[in-house]
Amino acid sequence: MSRKLVLSLAVLAVAGIAFIAAAAPQTFEGQLEEVYFKAPDFPPPTEMPVTPPGQNPSPLDRTMTATQTAPQGPVPTPQPGVPPTTVGMPPPSPEATQSQPQPSFTSTGITWINSRPLTMEQLRGRVVMIDFWEYTCINCIRTLADNKKWYERYRGDGFVLIGVHDPEFNIAYSVKNVREAVKRFGITYPVVVDDKFMIWNLYHSNSWPNRFLIDAKGYVRYHRVGEGGDSAFEHAIQKLLQEAHPGLKFPARYDVPPEENAFSPACGVTTPEMYVGDWFGRGVLENPEGYEDGKTVDYKAQDSVEDGHVVLDGKWRTEKDGMTYRGKKGSHDAELMMKYHARELYSVMNVAHGHPERLYITQDGKDLTRQNKGVDVRFDSQGHSYLEVRESRMYYLVQNRSFGSHTVILKPSAPGITINSFTFGNNCQTNFPHL
Repeated sequence: MSRKLVLSLAVLAVAGIAFIAAAAPQTFEGQLEEVYFKAPDFPPPTEMPVTPPGQNPSPLDRTMTATQTAPQGPVPTPQPGVPPTTVGMPPPSPEATQSQPQPSFTSTGITWINSRPLTMEQLRGRVVMIDFWEYTCINCIRTLADNKKWYERYRGDGFVLIGVHDPEFNIAYSVKNVREAVKRFGITYPVVVDDKFMIWNLYHSNSWPNRFLIDAKGYVRYHRVGEGGDSAFEHAIQKLLQEAHPGLKFPARYDVPPEENAFSPACGVTTPEMYVGDWFGRGVLENPEGYEDGKTVDYKAQDSVEDGHVVLDGKWRTEKDGMTYRGKKGSHDAELMMKYHARELYSVMNVAHGHPERLYITQDGKDLTRQNKGVDVRFDSQGHSYLEVRESRMYYLVQNRSFGSHTVILKPSAPGITINSFTFGNNCQTNFPHL
């Protein structure tokens, strides 16, 4: 996704003519975009029921005012150095979401977790990081360890980190699911659930993750789209804290190691993120039957699959953000086959339309082993590898010993499981807590 240029405004009152001069963005340590604007305040907590399906075509803009509309237009192309999986789609326009399924639960709009509701006035005098994230997003998950480290290191010096959670998949609209994720990841800093994209729009956010660093006077000073820049972020946190508290010293143990470029070609270039459902024209289904939105199709098995695509066998229903198995329980005839090249394989899955169930997994025609399985994989009494899909979240499927190309087959054991997406890790993206 292209990074927006910072525009420096030079308004000249010469003969009544004004113009805007565009300048190249300034950067901090070549990693963070230097900006300067007043940090928007947080909207107050709200509790409003979701509009029933059919009464409002967009689940994303149902409470937005005319000045808080979702970003418009097509999904921008990722810029060099920011791979496709570091960015998520912006909230689509009303026209693009006419067939988007409505969440089946109450949406609160603004809900705080781990904190009472905060305002920027209350935070004046503190250095604040705003981190837009989503709990199923692998790119966000890989940033959590540093987030937690910074919060523990610097909160005593006046640093506050606030995770703003904006949903990508329907399962991430649920405050309950977000609360469970916050607990599972061990997040103790404040998190605000922004499931109507109000804060997202105030910051003109367009990606997951997307981080903004605010100084003690309430002005946004640094910004970065996507992963990376963590060493520069810590240096910037220290700089703004020392601006607010002249003479502040940090312990020698607060070392900031040089940052490895995890997206260098030497790390391996992975398959792009794969949306399994009919996701705004980005679905990767290869079966000739194609997608039938909201309908169940009896897909016919294929002999092979292209890299970055999936083929289905059996009865599956097309959802906007995934494919749901609708066949018989215990048949073991249906499957999803996909091909990828990467080091690690992850998948967002849920059983919102069914009950907890086993999903059997093989790679290159063999069961996984204890040497290449993801942390969520188990083995039955016959040694067959499977996942127990219960929570609506991202699951860790495969952790290969090296980068390579593989074909994976997933076999559902009961109707109701939905497979939303597949994402990947390269050789430089393995050292993070797999929670």
